[in-house]
Amino acid sequence: MEIVKNWKLHVLTILIVIVSELIGIRKIGILVLMPILYATVFGGIISAPKLKILSMKDMEHASAIFPVALMILLAKVGLGVGPKLAEIMSAKGTIFLQMFAHFLGTMVISLPIAMLLGLRRECVGACYSLGREAQVAIIAEKYGISSEEGHGVMGVFIVGTVLGALWTSIFTSVIVSLGIFHPYALALGAGTSSMSMSTASLEVIRSYYPDPTLMETVQAYTNTSNLLVNVLGLYANMFITLPLCSALYNFFNRFRKQGKAAAAN
Repeated sequence: MEIVKNWKLHVLTILIVIVSELIGIRKIGILVLMPILYATVFGGIISAPKLKILSMKDMEHASAIFPVALMILLAKVGLGVGPKLAEIMSAKGTIFLQMFAHFLGTMVISLPIAMLLGLRRECVGACYSLGREAQVAIIAEKYGISSEEGHGVMGVFIVGTVLGALWTSIFTSVIVSLGIFHPYALALGAGTSSMSMSTASLEVIRSYYPDPTLMETVQAYTNTSNLLVNVLGLYANMFITLPLCSALYNFFNRFRKQGKAAAAN
């Protein structure tokens, strides 16, 4: 009840949302700036200890409210499954294969690197998915947003929000310039479930393939990819990639402990 009565948090949240939405979506070249980016920046500013706008108690209240707010998002995603079932089931096998690559690729590549960098359980939250809103909600519900896993997924979420579109546009430019992938394959890869990242990738693809007819099909493939990652990804992350990532971390961590023990001797 004390959390509900914390009017300062509610007022600041509403103000940040209103200002972010008023700024709206802005495009700078191939970069797409989303309201969630402004909200993240504003939230980081007002929570700075030097400004003394929010106390530690306020921050604890905000952490407690966070999972509740994200549950609304999960409900929205779940309600979107039914109307899209026919569209999902009609998708070709190639689209389903790339969807699994989205889930397993992030974990197989990033988990060993994160562990080599010395991260602990933060690896699980950071590496089990692309770390967008729905994936943050899963970690917040299972481990808590203040846990090591919560720190990991929030780190990826914030970096992706701030630098995701920039990194995606640069990476896509390199991949497209190689000339070894079909535009449809590039379109599937652009479907990351993040509007800003997907838009940045599509703009780069458009610059290499300006044919309007081709780009209509490319856009359709990206939309289908985004749909699958958004709708099915939630369940795949909950029941497959998160448990698998945690198990892989525990497996690799045994070797790291053995290595430290041998070095100590």
